[in-house]
Amino acid sequence: MADENNGLVIVNVNDPTNPKEVGHYDTADYAVDIYVQGEYAYVADWNNGLVIVDVNDPTNPKEVYRRVTLGSANDLYIHTSYAYLASGENGLLVVDISDPKNPKKAGHYDTAGWVCGVYVKDSYAYVTDDKNGLVVVDISDPTNPKEVGLYDRGFSAEDVHVKDNYAYVADGDSGLVVVDVSDPTNPKEVGHYDTAGWAEDVFVKDNYAYMASEDYGLVIVDVSDPTKPKEVGHYDTIENAEDVFVKDNHAYVAAGYLTVDPGLVIVDVNDPTNPKEVGHYNTAGWARDVFVKDNHAYMASEDYGLVIVDVSDPTEPMGVEYCNRGGRTLSVFVKDSYAYLVDREPGLLILDVSTPGDSKEIGYYHTKNTYDQYVYDVDVYVDEKYAYVVNGQNDLEIIDISDPSNPKKIGEVDTAGWVKSIYVKDNYAYLADGDNGLVIIDISDPENPTLAADMLWLTFYGISGN
Repeated sequence: MADENNGLVIVNVNDPTNPKEVGHYDTADYAVDIYVQGEYAYVADWNNGLVIVDVNDPTNPKEVYRRVTLGSANDLYIHTSYAYLASGENGLLVVDISDPKNPKKAGHYDTAGWVCGVYVKDSYAYVTDDKNGLVVVDISDPTNPKEVGLYDRGFSAEDVHVKDNYAYVADGDSGLVVVDVSDPTNPKEVGHYDTAGWAEDVFVKDNYAYMASEDYGLVIVDVSDPTKPKEVGHYDTIENAEDVFVKDNHAYVAAGYLTVDPGLVIVDVNDPTNPKEVGHYNTAGWARDVFVKDNHAYMASEDYGLVIVDVSDPTEPMGVEYCNRGGRTLSVFVKDSYAYLVDREPGLLILDVSTPGDSKEIGYYHTKNTYDQYVYDVDVYVDEKYAYVVNGQNDLEIIDISDPSNPKKIGEVDTAGWVKSIYVKDNYAYLADGDNGLVIIDISDPENPTLAADMLWLTFYGISGN
């Protein structure tokens, strides 16, 4: 593993449920990516460039070469006898590694942007070039790489909802993007609608996509023809709209960022062309997420934990319980009699909410990175047996909750971006992976989740694929 300031870490995963560190080598700078081929690990070590480590004996890794590149080494890909380095402002660097102890520069291509990531397939290198988009470089002659294509598509995937054969993605500044996922290994964009404001969340019901637009409120988009989405309604929630859940004829919006009147806004969407606010409940603090089940709305309030609101009469919502465990609650999912919270401390928290007003903590699992004060992008999705937790840079963790009092992690997968949201359907997890776009993970074997496909849009910070 490329472990940033910690360098190269080697982990024995013969038993995936009990990984053990067996070796370590400090690469001196900031290890951001790694590729292993044969007996060597090739590390992109930021300002330190390319570092090659002999890992023939995993318990005793030894450096055999390092090369300080002109630009920062952000990413790398090994293909045949060449290393392709994403070298920041220096573009794409091609290094001949046929002799790993004596590598030589073979070629170079200077893009118009700042190269963040690279992936190689057949005779092409696919380069993520920051604001310049996706650059395709012909490397059939590695000594003379040439640009042959450019795909520039503004994208910052914030949230995703899947219905039938389509994934509906809240695309930040770009609005709503509709992706055909009938073949999850080959997703294709088929529709787009540019909403006003920053598209933060999306919920699809019947023929409509309900968008939480951070600074514009609730936006309702007709997706009866997914190739031609069109806005039909809008309601300004005044407070920033963070999340939306639709049940029956009402949209429940988590709105507010510690401003005048944060909390739950209930909007009547019986006529999607004329949405009207019918109820409001001030949760206090930052209302981050909402899930509605039966007659209760479960709110993730960053400052006050889980807030349970009785919405049996949507025009007069009433608070019934505040469950604050001392952390900062960021996401909530309710299934059967349990609420699953992603809380900065201790991670995944499981509450018995069979009696709203008398909730009881029954289990927790310390997920990765929820202690980081800068991590706000987390989400959780629960099916019959597993909780799927995403928390920003640490991507997807799969937790067995068959015994809610004793949750156990059984699998995880890393993506190239910053995971913000997740939706699970059948054997696939659909991840809104920030600047990396829509990533689809095959979870048919939860202990061994694998990348099925990703859609790569701009702005990029990394790239991956099969």
